[in-house]
Amino acid sequence: MTGNPCDPTLIVPFKTANKGAAKVSDLVLPQSLEQITPDWINRAFANGAGADRPAVIDLSTAVIGDELGFMSLVARLDLTYDGARGDLPASVVVKLDPTTGVSVSTAQETRAFEREVKFYREIAPEVDMRLPRIFFAETSPEASIIVMEDLGDLVSYDQVRGLSHEHVLAAVREIARLHAHHWNNHDLLAKPWLPLHDHFFDVGFEDLWPPFVEVYGLRIGREARYLGERVARHLRWIEARIAERPLTLIHGDFRADNILFGPSGAPGDVLVLDWQLGNLSLATIDVARLLGGSEPIAERQGHQYEVLEAWHSALIDGGVPDYSYADALYDLRLGALYSLFVPVRVMDLAKGGQGTRSARLLDATAQRQFASALELEAGQILPTDR
Repeated sequence: MTGNPCDPTLIVPFKTANKGAAKVSDLVLPQSLEQITPDWINRAFANGAGADRPAVIDLSTAVIGDELGFMSLVARLDLTYDGARGDLPASVVVKLDPTTGVSVSTAQETRAFEREVKFYREIAPEVDMRLPRIFFAETSPEASIIVMEDLGDLVSYDQVRGLSHEHVLAAVREIARLHAHHWNNHDLLAKPWLPLHDHFFDVGFEDLWPPFVEVYGLRIGREARYLGERVARHLRWIEARIAERPLTLIHGDFRADNILFGPSGAPGDVLVLDWQLGNLSLATIDVARLLGGSEPIAERQGHQYEVLEAWHSALIDGGVPDYSYADALYDLRLGALYSLFVPVRVMDLAKGGQGTRSARLLDATAQRQFASALELEAGQILPTDR
């Protein structure tokens, strides 16, 4: 599973439509699963009249993991063709705008779909990573949709359960390829859809910290509470240090729920999904989010620096010059401090939901991220409190 199958010719807006097929501009983007019909899929595939390929004549829909797609509705479509389907897919996965709950406002605030669609259009074809094959991707003020290959043959791991250390090592080596390819690439600053240092998670941290402590204070422990208080006092300092460090394209939500592994589940094959929070920032934010959010404390403890070494070695092998291990360690500690914003903001966004998977995920993330920051001695880099 090597290379990048996200060939731009697979993305309909960039291909020449078959003779007689509908133009992409003619397609009305569906706002619900019910609006995705066989005719719509045929037009999205550029597979209309005159195309020398069988048409989709029926489809069935099944929602995938109601609580997994935080900022999107995700479903699998099983497709029935009028004849042998050839190289057309037997099924696809679609992502639509969320329709209910806090996810709607969050997706709008972050412009999540615009980021993901444009990532697949403008950046994915250049990146030597294993990415999903995209058949159609479009966004508008009224609706957004991505139609991609069905990756059901790959293995996903529940983030609440967590990833093994070997899977974390494999994942950071893979994301290092993205970081290395765009290391200090200031040309990306010209892309208006790609935020510079997206501070979505740290918004309101000072005000959100006290209610977070009421819920999680005893579970994260005294040292973690003290670290969180220091982070609240030095929030602007953390933002300023991140802005001074090397810049690259990051995933922004790098965690177990957004990573798939090869059919055997072995850690060698890695595919990264869900690019809705991609931004230009500090590369080790991705490393710290995965290490601290997806590897259980008992699995990670004593091995966290192995993750840094694996990522740093892959980054250097990817062609990044003049970036020492000491630089990487400083940046990982900085990324670990930034990652403490995540559970605090998510608790505010989630509001309630006791007993749900989302609540269990928040519990796991809160305890893991703070424990990881303490293990990495991230507080060492903060200014001395007077």
